[in-house]
Amino acid sequence: MFGSTVLDLAIGLIFAFLLISLITSTATEAVASAAGWRADTLLQGIKDLLNDQNFTGLAKDLYNHGLVNPQSDGKATNEATLKAKPSYIDAQHFAAALMERLKILPNVTDLQTEINKITDPQLKGVLSGVVTRANGNIDQIRRDLAAWFNQGMERIAGVYKRYAQLWNFLIALLLAIGFNLDAVKIAHTLWDQPGLIKEFSAPAVGANADTLFTQLGQLGLPFGWDDKAINDLWRLPTSLSAIVTWVSAIVGWLIMAASTLFGASFWFDALQRITQLRGAGSK
Repeated sequence: MFGSTVLDLAIGLIFAFLLISLITSTATEAVASAAGWRADTLLQGIKDLLNDQNFTGLAKDLYNHGLVNPQSDGKATNEATLKAKPSYIDAQHFAAALMERLKILPNVTDLQTEINKITDPQLKGVLSGVVTRANGNIDQIRRDLAAWFNQGMERIAGVYKRYAQLWNFLIALLLAIGFNLDAVKIAHTLWDQPGLIKEFSAPAVGANADTLFTQLGQLGLPFGWDDKAINDLWRLPTSLSAIVTWVSAIVGWLIMAASTLFGASFWFDALQRITQLRGAGSK
């Protein structure tokens, strides 16, 4: 009985985590697309990679190149006049565009002269090292430049992920408060009424938020702002019980918001496994 109750409690909580993670990821993606986070992060990463923070050197030349930025007119003189910014750059296209900018043609004649024109010593050292190690092999130079770009993109992806996770948490917290999705309250209800989740079946792959909300309501799990929830929370905590209620709600909302940092796919996989585990036991 105890093991069954614990599994039912886990299923209910994971289902709630899946729901808010799915809504939050959709909202965060919409905000990221509207605000151009990926394109802005990529541009900053390219400027960092090429040590061109003022966007007056190689970074500007590459963003005016058709391989790197096909939607641009190629006439940008500074960042303000850049009409389009890509959200993704292929490593091979980056390498080809950089080689053209440095005039690395089918032969490497006068290549070092072109590299010596670069004023930034760090970038000059990187490119000189690439050319020296390739020993004049154009294909090797292209591969090394693409590998260098990919390494830089890994760092950019890490920066973007941390930024997106922060917004993910903030949006999830607002959603948790707006829908009153309180993990502590849900856990308390499931512990007192384990039968609520007995007939639960894991949602199908690709289930949307509307479907999950409907299923949440059918299960009878507590969420939303009914009269009782409003009376309990939307008043000043003047007594010990009111303070406890407020603290419990805040902790529950924070747990819900923090759960989104794992991602909807994580909670979906966990829900499938827990459901199968319960199905393998005694009825």
